Amino acid sequence: MPPQSRRWRARLAVTLLAVGLAAPALSGTASAAAKRDDGSHLPIAPVIDSNVPDPDVLLVDGVYHAYATNDHGQNIQHQTSTDLRHWTPQPDALPQLGAWTGPCSFAPGGATDSCVWAPDVQQVPGGFAMYYTARDAASQKQCIGVATASTPAGPFTPVGDQPLVCPTQTNPPDLGGAIDAATYREGGQLWLLWKADGNCCSKPATIYVQPLSADGTTLTGPGTELIHNDQPWEGAVVEGPTLVKHGGTYYLFYSANDFYGGNYRTGWATATSITGPYTKRGELMTSDRFQGDVRGPGGQDVVTRPDGSTVIIFHGWDPTFTYRAMYTSPLTWSADGTPVVQAEATRYEAEDGTITDARVVGDDSASGGKKVGGLDNADSSVTVRVHRDAAGPATIGIRYANGSFDGPNRVLSSDHLSINGVAQADVVFPHTTWGNWQNAERRVDLKAGWNTVTLTKATYYAEIDAIDVYDHAPQPLPFVTPANPVGATRYEAEAGTVTHARVVGDDSASGGAKVGGLDFPDSSVSVQVYAPHTQKAQLGIRFANGSERGGYLLRSSDRVTVNGQDQGTVFFPHTRWGDWQTLSTEIRLHKGWNTVTLTKVSFYAEIDALDVTLLG
Repeated sequence: MPPQSRRWRARLAVTLLAVGLAAPALSGTASAAAKRDDGSHLPIAPVIDSNVPDPDVLLVDGVYHAYATNDHGQNIQHQTSTDLRHWTPQPDALPQLGAWTGPCSFAPGGATDSCVWAPDVQQVPGGFAMYYTARDAASQKQCIGVATASTPAGPFTPVGDQPLVCPTQTNPPDLGGAIDAATYREGGQLWLLWKADGNCCSKPATIYVQPLSADGTTLTGPGTELIHNDQPWEGAVVEGPTLVKHGGTYYLFYSANDFYGGNYRTGWATATSITGPYTKRGELMTSDRFQGDVRGPGGQDVVTRPDGSTVIIFHGWDPTFTYRAMYTSPLTWSADGTPVVQAEATRYEAEDGTITDARVVGDDSASGGKKVGGLDNADSSVTVRVHRDAAGPATIGIRYANGSFDGPNRVLSSDHLSINGVAQADVVFPHTTWGNWQNAERRVDLKAGWNTVTLTKATYYAEIDAIDVYDHAPQPLPFVTPANPVGATRYEAEAGTVTHARVVGDDSASGGAKVGGLDFPDSSVSVQVYAPHTQKAQLGIRFANGSERGGYLLRSSDRVTVNGQDQGTVFFPHTRWGDWQTLSTEIRLHKGWNTVTLTKVSFYAEIDALDVTLLG
């Protein structure tokens, strides 16, 4: 996708909580995902684990053809499959671009990105038409061209010496160019959807629909504006349109926000006619609803299988944000017409629950633009209902923020949890600072049908944004605390040996200094730790992590070694810079002095001190 326009999990491991809220019962079959021995589903995984951004899938004679944005010298990538799971790479589907194109490179999309993006292929009389985005030499903006072929494998040949859609200064009206073509056919009419790339140059991002000739090579009428970016969660971008019809309603799926980070997402809008007006309904796919297993879900397409079921296909970044892989999930609809992506969590907004001695507060950073705050009193609570098709274990994820202080000290907060009126263990929320939304997760047993879940304030304060319910078990992560563990011996990181990093003065840090700039593969800090005997110890790492990508909060990780021996990798949840937390992991020390080393693995954490508690 385009410049400034295209399109790990920072999840705290905690003693968790859950709440639920009212939502429509879901219809349709569940995803046939692989299961573990405990009955939980495995997390979603790519079906093509390489760089295949903006996938478009076409079914022809029992073969699925996937086309994707340029990579590794191919203008348009092409792969084939008979089951949507196993894919075989094919030659470049568009080896030659139209005469109107010029050279271009786009580093954020990858080192080999030559600005040929987001293909769409449609069957037309006598063959197939491909719509692609490339750099217009005349205007130096991205525009849309068309090419044709007799088979879906191509090679496709460009049509004409001018782009099909190119609203620029050299071809008014100047809308900043055009990208992300998609087609929709109803009856005998073929339609082209496309995005005016206004956010490339301080203009609105707008999605249009326009009629096409039967052979798909000519526009036969003016474009009609469908939507533009006007929601906080969309940022400066709406793009990548997909139009489907279900139950007499037109569903416009589209990508939004910054493609370069995990805040990229998919929204949906509905209308009763192809040309609208469209009403935006909200978000369809987000990184946190995939529990961070897909980062920046977007560039979507929808394909209908021979049995009439539908599948949504989309891309998402790998954990290092190096490439965008391809994912698939069954797509169904609830009884009230809400589209349901089976592989992601069902989200229940906290503000839709029953709220006692608390309040709903508008917050653009919150899912749905609202949160439940003011849970400050002994009887403050939120009660919600969550639905399950069958009785059994499920995971409930709570999107929360905790900015509680006790005097100058950041503190944990906690809530009482009950499910269907039965008390559960209290939930503890680490300090995140306000507005830094994190997920707390717990495996619970739910009955078939509706379940009532209540969260009541216990100690200090947490705000609740939304509740996600999903099948697979949460990944256990180390416990995080905001204070120096009792009985620990503190070793200041700045007193250690620092490699390819630096000591930085910081009044908020223990001892007034920290180790920062741990930004490189060999960046490390080593501290000498004493043990009177060979024994186990609890290592508390006092850290701060402000890593982010395009506004999406990231967890970071370091490798721990003791005397050169690997002790595992620790994962630091996002805390924001300066919000010092302590993450604990067990290590083994030899008698005498030991060298404990932290070496950067992924993203970035600053290290303040090591707290060592000797175990028996």
